[in-house]
Amino acid sequence: MTDKILDVLVEAIRQRHGYRIVALDMSDVPLTMEVFLLATAENRIQARAIADHVEETAKQIGFTRHHIEGYDEGSWILIDYVDLVVHIFLSETRSYYNLEMLWSDVPVIEYDDAGEPLDDDSGKAED
Repeated sequence: MTDKILDVLVEAIRQRHGYRIVALDMSDVPLTMEVFLLATAENRIQARAIADHVEETAKQIGFTRHHIEGYDEGSWILIDYVDLVVHIFLSETRSYYNLEMLWSDVPVIEYDDAGEPLDDDSGKAED
């Protein structure tokens, strides 16, 4: 997964005002995907708007969705592109499932409000 692809999808999330954007590098984990991209939305309507915009943007750059879950309910929308899985959460749902803690041993990229990667000296999520 290239940084350019992540940058494009992070920008798509930002354009619909998603925040707390984090990419987890899953490439060394014995799973099928390379990256989890996580974001938070203020409400279910915004979560769906982010998901719709991510899908439009992903399609434009040649990604085909494998499947989507949680769109109708809207508190945790999962969009599976096989190598990349996008998770869009409501704040309370994200806190409850805490994927960052679950996968705290993988390299992480946190993005600031402008969509720029934050410097992380360790390359790992904080405990």
